[in-house]
Amino acid sequence: MPSTEELIQTLQRVHLFSGLSRPQLRRLAPLVKEIPYPPGQTVCAQGEPGTRYYIILSGAVRVTRVDPEGRVAEVRRLGEGEAFGETSLLLGEVRDATVETVAETVFLCIDKGDFDRLLAADPSIERALKMRPDVAERRRYPRFPWLEPGEIPVKVLRKHPYALIDRLIVSLSVLVLLLFLGCLLLSIQPGAIPFRIAGILPLIGAIVPAFAVLYAYIDWRNDIYVLTNRRVVHRERVGAFLIRENFSAAPLQAIQNVQVSQVGPIGRVLKFGDLVVETAGAAGQVVFRSIPEPWAIQQAILEQQARIRSLARIQERETIRKAVRHHFIFEEEGEAEKPPAPPPAERPGCFGWARYFFPPSWEREGTTVTWRRHWITLVGAIWIPLAVIFGTTLAAVLIVRLAHQIPPTVALVYALVMFFAIPWFLWQFEDWQNDFFQVTATRIVQVDRLPLFLREQRREASLEQVTNVRFEQGILGKVLRYGDVFVETAAPAGTFHFQKVSRPQDVQREIFAHIEAARRRRQEEEARQRRLEMLDWLSAYDELRRSPPPESSTGERS
Repeated sequence: MPSTEELIQTLQRVHLFSGLSRPQLRRLAPLVKEIPYPPGQTVCAQGEPGTRYYIILSGAVRVTRVDPEGRVAEVRRLGEGEAFGETSLLLGEVRDATVETVAETVFLCIDKGDFDRLLAADPSIERALKMRPDVAERRRYPRFPWLEPGEIPVKVLRKHPYALIDRLIVSLSVLVLLLFLGCLLLSIQPGAIPFRIAGILPLIGAIVPAFAVLYAYIDWRNDIYVLTNRRVVHRERVGAFLIRENFSAAPLQAIQNVQVSQVGPIGRVLKFGDLVVETAGAAGQVVFRSIPEPWAIQQAILEQQARIRSLARIQERETIRKAVRHHFIFEEEGEAEKPPAPPPAERPGCFGWARYFFPPSWEREGTTVTWRRHWITLVGAIWIPLAVIFGTTLAAVLIVRLAHQIPPTVALVYALVMFFAIPWFLWQFEDWQNDFFQVTATRIVQVDRLPLFLREQRREASLEQVTNVRFEQGILGKVLRYGDVFVETAAPAGTFHFQKVSRPQDVQREIFAHIEAARRRRQEEEARQRRLEMLDWLSAYDELRRSPPPESSTGERS
């Protein structure tokens, strides 16, 4: 292991750390570990989680990459003093390439966990790092609460400033005109009452365009577009007080086409335009409107799609490699990875009749999650029969107390009202709790039932056919935590509308988690089928290779 001074000199020659001062390098040096590798050893593989930064102290490595078609190509070779793994160290991304040693190689390594703790303890070190521009930009992105484990933002952007200016032209013009007029009138004769009144009125009127300017700016700031390594997202919050929120997301696998649409000559000059992300769903597309450099975002989406296909190819090759080793070399296959245990079922704290009248809004059984409509919809359905029941009861009680007896007419009217109002209440309640929405390991389900088994409408679609999941939430929904979730599919069932469900953000997150799990299972099944086919071919070849050649039949007969 080199001494501290030698480590500092080595770190100074690495571009990422070349901007650090000597005291900062001295704090970094204890994190460095020396690890030797023999020739032909895989240092890190494409698709693996990146948790370490490597500096080549001596030796050499070659870098290879699998493309979406499954072809392996050598990208470059690295030698002494060169480094790799910047995005893994700073962003935690999976490896983009496989690195193998071509000679006896010694690395200086820095683990991401240790480095993150150092940056948290001394933020000045991060400011001094000479990161790649794209890495520095992504380090500044917020950590959104809706991101799934392993999901990382690739691009976060808002509409081009011109889209804001275009909305502000009228309001700003009126604001400036009123301010100028008010100041002009006040400056003519400052002591004259008529001029003071005439000058104050425009200034008071300027409050309206000033509020419009502030509203437009906040509304512009609240509209964001996000590309992650798994999906494209559009979050739109309407109004300065978040009157309504729309959140639309489409998995990268569901994207069929990405088109750039310029917005006239101004868009060409200022380099902004619309990006249309087409899916097979009912809505058909997610539109990124008036974004800067849409062609760069288009290329980033295509790169992420190619990356997903490459990772699928790598997983397929690895499973085939393990099967071949087990089948022909008789190596033991590693213990199969057990799927994670499902979270415990969410059960209410009461049973029997109490469960009937207070059904859970969320219920989980294994991998199946069931949602019912929020209680606010029940209130909207039963308040009229409840008002009739309580109003009639209150009126009957008052009449009886005043008359000191039960008049037959009052008893008859009360019985008739209860005869209709109570069944009406029970019908509305049963109708509310009969409807539910569900996501299973493979399907998404929506069931609408009428009481007394009069009618049941059931709609289903495969999770693999889901092309977009979005939710809408108004200001009352944000307070009471409910909203509408729209699941767009390429199935004949079309769009599923989960009306007024509790915690729509969590419902959307749950659906995406099930989609990702279904996608992994499908890839594993396809890989298993291809593996079996490949083994059949290899077994036939091995049998032909081992069998003796057929005797020649060209010899002369005696």
